[in-house]
Amino acid sequence: MPKKNTPPPPADNWSYEATVTTVEAIIADLESGNLPLAAVLTQFEQAVQALQQCETYLQEKQQQVDLLIETLADG
Repeated sequence: MPKKNTPPPPADNWSYEATVTTVEAIIADLESGNLPLAAVLTQFEQAVQALQQCETYLQEKQQQVDLLIETLADG
């Protein structure tokens, strides 16, 4: 089975909220139906990459929260 491509970790100036806003704008563009096919594919690829970054970020934060909860439970 091929290994799942994981996106690089977000840069220091990366923002979850800004990325979500970007994805929402891309979705609006795609839904408009006014883009040529090449632009649709490019926009779709950008949205998928951005969502992968968001997923990685949320997984990292979930691990941090789990560790904090575990620390509280042990104390």
